[in-house]
Amino acid sequence: MNRKNLLTLAGVAALLLVAGLWLNARRANQQADIGGGLVFTDLKPALGDLDEIRFSKGDGSRTTLKRGADGWTVVERNYAADASRVRELALAFASMKIVEHKTSNPENYAKLGVEPADSPTATSTLVELVAGKKTWSLLVGKNAEGRAVYVRRPKEAASALAEPAVVVDPDQKRWVDRSIADLPGADVHDISVQPAAGPAYLLTRAKRGDADLVLSPVPKGRAPMSSMSINAQGEALTAFNFDDVHTLDSPAAAATDHATWRTFDGQVLEFAGRRAADKAFITVAAHRDPKLAAQFMPPPPVPGAAVPGVTSPPPSSKAKPGAVEHVMTHANGVQYEIPIYKYDALFKPLEELLEKPPAPAAKKK
Repeated sequence: MNRKNLLTLAGVAALLLVAGLWLNARRANQQADIGGGLVFTDLKPALGDLDEIRFSKGDGSRTTLKRGADGWTVVERNYAADASRVRELALAFASMKIVEHKTSNPENYAKLGVEPADSPTATSTLVELVAGKKTWSLLVGKNAEGRAVYVRRPKEAASALAEPAVVVDPDQKRWVDRSIADLPGADVHDISVQPAAGPAYLLTRAKRGDADLVLSPVPKGRAPMSSMSINAQGEALTAFNFDDVHTLDSPAAAATDHATWRTFDGQVLEFAGRRAADKAFITVAAHRDPKLAAQFMPPPPVPGAAVPGVTSPPPSSKAKPGAVEHVMTHANGVQYEIPIYKYDALFKPLEELLEKPPAPAAKKK
C-alpha cells in the first residue's frame, strides 16, 4: 500500500471518529432532553446524615423538621414529627428522577409553579434538605396528574418534570405525629367518666376475655343500652389521633370533663377536656399501675397453645412501650385539639348509655 492510500485511509478513519463522537454527543443531548437522571445524584448516600428539612413559601408559611437524639421534631410546634412521613419524603427526594426537561425562561416559571419562593403570590415551595454543611435545595411546583411534579433548582435556569410526585405542604400540622393512643377495646378493664353535666359512671369488664363492659350505676327504673352501644365506648381510644397540638396555656384553662381508661396490663390514661366555641381540647396524663397489672396477670402459656381471651402481651417487670409511654413522652405541657365527635365519645353523658325511659301512661279522662 502506497503512502497516498495510507493517508486516504487515515483521513477516512478520522472522519468516522469525528462522526462517531458527534453522534454520541447528540444522543447524550437527546437523552438529557428526555430525562432519566437523578435530580440529586449525591443525596442517597447522605440520607443517614440528614439532620434538618425545611419547607418555605413566599407567603411566609414555614415548617422546619429537625432530627435530635429522640427523633424528628416539628420545630415550630416543639412536638414530635411523624417519622414515617419524614422518611418517606427523604427517600422520595433521593430517588427523584427527571422525566423531561422544561422551560428555562423565567417568564414561564409561574405556569409550572417553579418561580422563586420569595413573593407572596408565588405558588412554589422551597425545600431544603440539610446534612451537616451540605444543603440540597429544590423549588417544587405544580403536580402533574399525580405521578410527577415540576421542579427547579433555585440557582439554575432550567426546570424539569420529575417523579415521583412529592407532597411538600409547609402546613406544620401535616408533619406532626398525630397519634395519642391506639388501645383495642378488648384490652380495657374499666372506664370512669365524670362529664361536665350529669352524674359520673363506670364501665367495667370483670376479667380478660369478657366480651362486654358493664355499666354502673344504672338509675332506678332505667335500663342500659345494648351491649354493642356500651362496648363502643371502650373502642374510643382505638386509632385515637388529634387534629392539632398547642402549648398549654399558663394558667391552663379549667377542664370541665374528665375520664380515665385503665387496661388489664396496667396502663392508665387520664383525660381532661373542655370545649371552646366549635373546638374541643384535651390534656392527657398517663402512668402504669403495677398492682392492676399483677391482678390480671395471665397464667403461664402452655407451649404451643394460645391463652384464651388475652389480646395483649403478658405484663412483665419491663413492660413493652405502649400508649402510656407514648403519652408520657409527648403529652407533657401540651393540649390537643380533637374532633368534636371524638370528644363526645370520650366524655359521653350517662343518659346516652341508657334506654329511653318509658313514656308516661296516658291520663284517663
